[in-house]
Amino acid sequence: MHANEVQEQKELERLKVKYGLVESDKKTVEGDKKADSIQHQVENESTADNSEKKQQQHETISSSSKQAQSHLPEHFDPFHLHTNQDHNQQINSHTNDWFGAPFVVSPPQLPSFIANGGNENADGTSSHSGSRLGYFQYPTIFNSTLVFSSEGDLYLTRVPTTINTDTMTYASMPAMKLTTTVGNTIHPRLNHKYPHLLAYSATYSGDREVYLMDLRSITTSSSIKVPGTPGGPALRLTYTTGGINSVVGWDEDGTSILYSAHGDQVGMPDVRLYRLRLSSLGGAVREAGINSTIGAGDEVSIPKVVHSDDTEHTLDDNSGHKYISPVNANEKTNQTKNKKKNNNDAKNRDDQQRKLNREKERQHRHAAKLLLSSQSRRGLVGSNIHPILEPVPLSEAVEGVYHTTSAASNTECIYFTRVKQSSNTKRYVGGTAENLWSYCPGEFNDLAIPLTADYNGTSKSPIVYSHGGHGDWLFFMSDRAVDSSGSIGGANQTSGWAASSMDLWAAPLPVTLSGFSSTPTRLTNVACQYNGMELMEIAVDQSNGAVVLRIGADLHYMSMEAIEEKLYSSKKALGETQIQQLPIAVYSDFSSMQERIIPLRVSKNTIFDAYATSYGVSALISSRGQTYVAPVIPDGKLDGNYGGGGLNMPSRRYKVAPGTGGGGMVRILCAKNIPHSTGNDSDERFALVLATDPLSPTGEHAFYIIRTDAMASPSFGFSSLYETDTMEETGLPVPFIGGHLESGGSTKDGGLGSIHAETVTVSPCGRRFSYANTDGQLIVVTVPIDYKGNNRQGRHLASVDKVVLPWENEQSQPLYRDTNLVQLVFSPGGRYLAIEHTARNAFKVISIADLGAAAVGSLQLGRIVQVTPDRFNSFSVVWGRESKDFAVDEHASKLQPSKTDSASHGGATALFFLSDRDINLEGDTNPWGTRAPAPRFDGHSCVHVLPLRSLKDSIEANEVNAFIRASFGGGGASEVLARGMKELDLMLKGINAASEDIGSSNTTSEEQPYVMDTPISFEKENEATFKFARTSYRLDSIPAGKYVKIVCQLSDDPSLVIATNKDQKYDDLELSLLAIIDYPSDRINEVSLYDGGIEVVDMSTDGAYVLILVSGEVQAVPRTVAKFNYLASDKNIAATDGLHVSVWPALEYQQMYADSWRLFRDYFYDAELHQIEWDEVFDRYLPLVERCGKREELDDVMRQMGGELSALHVFVMYGEYDGHASFTANEIAIASLGVTLRGQPK
Repeated sequence: MHANEVQEQKELERLKVKYGLVESDKKTVEGDKKADSIQHQVENESTADNSEKKQQQHETISSSSKQAQSHLPEHFDPFHLHTNQDHNQQINSHTNDWFGAPFVVSPPQLPSFIANGGNENADGTSSHSGSRLGYFQYPTIFNSTLVFSSEGDLYLTRVPTTINTDTMTYASMPAMKLTTTVGNTIHPRLNHKYPHLLAYSATYSGDREVYLMDLRSITTSSSIKVPGTPGGPALRLTYTTGGINSVVGWDEDGTSILYSAHGDQVGMPDVRLYRLRLSSLGGAVREAGINSTIGAGDEVSIPKVVHSDDTEHTLDDNSGHKYISPVNANEKTNQTKNKKKNNNDAKNRDDQQRKLNREKERQHRHAAKLLLSSQSRRGLVGSNIHPILEPVPLSEAVEGVYHTTSAASNTECIYFTRVKQSSNTKRYVGGTAENLWSYCPGEFNDLAIPLTADYNGTSKSPIVYSHGGHGDWLFFMSDRAVDSSGSIGGANQTSGWAASSMDLWAAPLPVTLSGFSSTPTRLTNVACQYNGMELMEIAVDQSNGAVVLRIGADLHYMSMEAIEEKLYSSKKALGETQIQQLPIAVYSDFSSMQERIIPLRVSKNTIFDAYATSYGVSALISSRGQTYVAPVIPDGKLDGNYGGGGLNMPSRRYKVAPGTGGGGMVRILCAKNIPHSTGNDSDERFALVLATDPLSPTGEHAFYIIRTDAMASPSFGFSSLYETDTMEETGLPVPFIGGHLESGGSTKDGGLGSIHAETVTVSPCGRRFSYANTDGQLIVVTVPIDYKGNNRQGRHLASVDKVVLPWENEQSQPLYRDTNLVQLVFSPGGRYLAIEHTARNAFKVISIADLGAAAVGSLQLGRIVQVTPDRFNSFSVVWGRESKDFAVDEHASKLQPSKTDSASHGGATALFFLSDRDINLEGDTNPWGTRAPAPRFDGHSCVHVLPLRSLKDSIEANEVNAFIRASFGGGGASEVLARGMKELDLMLKGINAASEDIGSSNTTSEEQPYVMDTPISFEKENEATFKFARTSYRLDSIPAGKYVKIVCQLSDDPSLVIATNKDQKYDDLELSLLAIIDYPSDRINEVSLYDGGIEVVDMSTDGAYVLILVSGEVQAVPRTVAKFNYLASDKNIAATDGLHVSVWPALEYQQMYADSWRLFRDYFYDAELHQIEWDEVFDRYLPLVERCGKREELDDVMRQMGGELSALHVFVMYGEYDGHASFTANEIAIASLGVTLRGQPK
C-alpha cells in the first residue's frame, strides 16, 4: 500500500470515529458500548420465530463448506447470496405478471401503432410486426427476462407468455436500456439462481473487464450507493492485464462467474477459463438441499450510519427483518428540556442544538461520500473482502458449463469448448476446429474426455438442458450434417459427418469414456429457413426450457414444446422446428448514428499533393476517405491572428469531396493534381480522383476528374440524392472509367477490380496516369481532357486509351510480383514509365516502358527494357540530368538560342537510382568469421547514374556535347576537357560577333505547356547483353550510406535531396542535400536538412515541390536551390488545423460493407471464390447493415459474410472504435509487483 493510500485510510478511520460512520459486517453486536466504534449487523430473516432454525442451517452450511471447499474461507459471502433463504415466494411465483423478473413491475407496454410504425387495426391490434433499428447480440434469458446487447449497450425486455394464434407471432417487445457507455458492454449473463445479478463485460476504464450489476431497485434509508448493491453502480470484479475475452456464465449454484482471458500460467500464453467465486457457501447449500434464491424486494446488507454519541437500537418490523437504526436525535434534546424546564435559556439552547445537529449532519454526509469513494476503489462491501479467483485447470478451454452428474455421485463436471478458432471461417474442418470435452474430477481416471472426436469440424457453446422430465441433455452448436456418402457409427465415425451450416444440436447426459452415449440430435435447420444465414448464438431459459437463438441481427424463440418434438421420438413432428422471431423494439436515440465530426489527422497513410495557383500554393490532402485543400503558408505557421481587419489573410481551407450530407457513402482513396490541365489564364484546377462509386451497388472503384480550385463546389454531395429517382438526376459526378459503368466490376468481367491507391501515379505532363490492381496488372491510361490551348469552352472529357502492360519485360522478368515493391515513376514528358519491380530471384530491378509521345493523345506501347541487372538490388528511381548537362545548356542557349534542346526545359538525360552492388572488402564482422571472409554486403547503398543517351545521340541533339563529353571534368580529367572547352569558347566568340552585324533573330519556337522527352538510346532489341545497363556508373564522391530514397534533383541545380534511415525506423527519416559543386568539379558537400523525425517525403505530381510530413504537418518546399539553402521547419506549412472529417455512420457502414465484399472478391487467392455465389452473399447480408448501430456490429456482419468462403485467415480487425472519453485502452496498464509467479513442476 502506498503512503498516500495509508494516509487516506487513516483519515477515513478518523472520520468514522468522529462522526459515527461504521461499515456493516457479519459480526453480531455483543455489548460493545464504545462511543467511538459502534458496529452494525444486518440480519435478513423472515421472522423472529425461525431464528433457531436458521442458526442450525448456518452451522450445517459452515460444516459442509469446510469439507467441500477447505481452501476457501468458511463464511466467504460478501454479496450476501445466502443470508435470506426463505424469501423466494415472489421470484418463483408463476402468478406474478412479471414472471422471473428482477423488477416488481414489467416494462411499459407501448401502443401497437408506435411499436409497429403506425400501422394499427380498428380493434387496436397491430396489422403486422414492425421493426426498429437495432442489432441484437449476446442474449441471456431467465424466466422470460431477456437481456441482450445492441449498439454497444445492454437492454432488458420480457418475452410474452402468450402468442397470437392467428399470426403465430408475439406482441411487440419494448426494451429498456440498462447501460450507457462510450465503449461497449457485451456478454451479459443472468444468474439463474439469483436473477437480480447480471454479470457482463465492459470497457468503462479501457480494458475489457468483468462487471456485476444488481438489478433490484430497493429503497433504503441510506443514501450511500455502494457498487454491486441495489441502486448502486456496476461493480468491477477483475483487474486483468490486457483485459478479458468474454464472460462465459455462472456455475450451478450461481455463486461463481466463469470468464475467459489470456493466461500465462503455462509456458506459452493461451486463452483459458477462470472461475471467480463470489461465495464459498454454494457447494454446502447444494448438499443441504436448501433453495437459496433471493426474491425481488428482499433486504440486503448495505452500509448504515449512526452518530457515535447515540444509543444503538435494534428494530423489528412486521416482516421480521431486523436492522439497526439511528436513534432519533431529538430524544436526548427532549430529555434535556424535561430536566431543565425552569431554565429561561431553553429556547436559545434549543436553537444552538439545532445548528449543531445541522453541522453534524453536513459533516456526516461529507464523510459518507469519502467512505463510499473508498469502498468503490476497494470494489466490494467491507474492507477485507475480495472475490476468489481460480484458474480452471483445463488446457485451451475457452467456454464451459458446470453440471452435477447425479445426486449419488455429486460430482461437479464441466463441459467445455477446447481451442478458439481465431479466424472467421465457416465449415472449417481441421486441427484448430473448436470441439467439446468433458471433465469430471475423479472419473475416467481423472482425465478430460473428448466428446466430439467423431467430427473434425466445429462444435462449441455447450449448455446443459434439464427440462421435459426425460433426463439431462447437452445442447451445443455445430456445423455438422449427416454425410450422404457414409453412415454414422461405423468403423470410421468421422466419415459419417460432413461440414454444413451452423445449427443447434443435443446429446444426452451423462457421457461415457468414448464420448456421447448416443448420436447427437439436430434440433434446427436455420440455413434452410433463413436464406442461408446460420445460427450465431444460443441461450437457454433454465426456468421454462425455452431457447433463444440469434440468427443474423435478430433473436428468435423456441418453446420447450418445440424442442421436445425434436428430442423425443414419440413427439416428433414433420416439418421444420417452430422458431419465432422476437419482435423486439429498441427505443433509443442511437447516438452512434449521428453525424460524427472527427479532427483531420495527417499521418503516413495520408496521400497529399501540392500545386501552384494565382493566389499561392495549395496542398491537396486525402485522409480517411475525404479530400481537402489547405493553403501553404510560406512564411510561417497559421496562427489565426491576421490583424489589420483581415489584411494578409491566407487562402481559405475547404473540402473537395464529399459534399454536405455525403460523408461516409464515398471513400476517396487518393487525389492527384493534374498538371497543365488548364490554360495559363485560368484559375481552375483539376485532380484525378480514385474513389468508390456511390452509384454502384457494390461500391466499385472508379476514376473521376474533379475540380479542386476554390471556386468549385464540393463533389459527391447527397442533398439531392434523396429527392430523385434516377441516377442521372442525383447530381453526383460520373466516373470516366470504372464504377457503375460497363468498365467497372471485377477484372474477370473486364472491370477495374480493386486498385492499390498507393500505386496511382500521374505523369508530370498531366496526360497519363498508371496504377496496379490486385490481379497483378500494371495499367496505363490517358487522362480524358481534350486540350484546346487557352480556349476554356473547348475543354471537355474525352475518350480514354487504356493499355495493360505485359506480364514480363524483354528479359523475361515479371513486372509485378509484390505490391509493396512495385513503384511507378513517369518521365517529365510522360513518354517513359520507370518500373521498380522484383525479379524472379527476389532482387529489385528497374525496367523502363516506352509508351509513345504524350502529345499524340494516345498510348503506343513500345519496348519494356530492363536497365539494371538482377544480381543486385536497384531501387528509388529519379529522372534527372547529369552535372555536365547543366553546363551544356548554358552554352547551348548562347550557341543556338532558337534550337534549344528539349532537355533545357526539364527533360531527363539520366536516371538516378540507389544500389547495393558495392561490397565491403574489409572487416571481419560477418557471422562466420574466417570461414566466410570478405567480400561481404554491409547493408549500405550508393548513388548510381544511368545516362539515357549515347554520346552519338547526344551530339546529334546538341552539338555542344561534342565539346563537353566527360560527365565530370575535375582532377586529371581536366586535361581531356581543356581542348574541347577552348574550341567551344572560340565558337561562341564568333557567333557573338556575327550577331552584332545581323541582329537578333525574331524566330521563336512554339511554347509547349510541358517538356518533351528525348528518346532513350536503348540497346538493340533481343540483345541480352545489358549493354545499355552497363553504361551506368557510381557517383564516387557520394559516400555509401543507409539511404532509403533519392527524393529528387533540384530543378535549377544538379544537387540531390536524399533520405537516410540510420536507425532502421522507417517513420524516422533524416533528410540531406547532396550539393554538387558546379561543373567541371566532381566534389559534393552534404548538408543536413532534417536530423530525423520525417515520416514521409515525396514529390508533388508536377515535380515542383518536395512534400515532407514531419510531426503531423505537411511541408511543401519548392524544388529550388534558394529554398533548400534556407530550409526551415516552420516555413511552407500547409494550414490543416481546424479541418474536420464529417461522417454519417449509416452511409459509411454501407460503403464499408461493399468495400469489404469487393476486397474479398478481388484479393481472394481463388478467382472462383470456392464456387460460392458471391453476389448472393452480398444480397444476403446487406439488410443486416441497415440494422447496425455501432461499428462492432458492422464487424459482425462482415465476419459472417467473409466466413462464407470457408477459408482460414479471414479476419476483421482494426478500424475506428469508440473508446473511453479521455483515454484509450492502450494507455492503461494494470499495476503489478514487477514479477510473474509461476508454479514449477515437481
